[in-house]
Amino acid sequence: MLLTVLALSLAATPEFSFAFTNDNGTQLLALPPVTNPASLNKVVCDGRVLDVKYLREQPKGAKDTGRQTARNFAQTKGALFKLVKGTMPADALCLLGTTKAFSKRKLDAVTAETGERCEASTTTLMGELGKRKVTRCVPTGAFPGGRLAFASYEVEGDSALAAVALLQDKGEAALRRFPAKWEKGAPSCWRADDGCEFDATSYRVAFSMSGPAGLELYALWAGPEGENAEVLRVTGGELKVIANGGRYWSPE
Repeated sequence: MLLTVLALSLAATPEFSFAFTNDNGTQLLALPPVTNPASLNKVVCDGRVLDVKYLREQPKGAKDTGRQTARNFAQTKGALFKLVKGTMPADALCLLGTTKAFSKRKLDAVTAETGERCEASTTTLMGELGKRKVTRCVPTGAFPGGRLAFASYEVEGDSALAAVALLQDKGEAALRRFPAKWEKGAPSCWRADDGCEFDATSYRVAFSMSGPAGLELYALWAGPEGENAEVLRVTGGELKVIANGGRYWSPE
């Protein structure tokens, strides 16, 4: 159960770190831990790769609220970077990496899709992938070579399940599962105060990456208390989390 977002990288690989932007999208603060910040010279928020330069380790300010947001940017402790040229979206959670990491990957932005329901064939496939009856299926995104869909499933005993599926034009379908413990009347299952309903719009894939390891996705999962970031890799019918992090942002 993810009820609290911790501002740290839980399974970060040396290739990637996570950072959030300031109020005009010209600077970033990396979320700890960060190994060798001076080696990180690229950033992606929305499918565009831009150059960054490591400046210094910013100390914690006297008025720090403990929130990793643009409003508290100058007060937050962390590795400070600046964009060499251009800007990124303000107050965004982005992916930091090296020239080597991004040079071997082709990036594509993901276009958000909305719809009342999936096609019947997609709903059937989501049921087969989740091995459970689907109660809701909606399309959520598309990019060259693939599309994304969200499904919620029937509760079995105290087991609740939601999932995001990658459906490739060429290649196997893959599922990112979100299991949770269900209890009647419980205020939360996946995120704080979610009413045990997974909001499909809260989980967004920002861009895809194609490289030597296959297809990878960069996803953001927003909640009332904070925001998670994940790098997912297609592995044997699963969207495996290979790196993740998050920031705490509420109440502020």
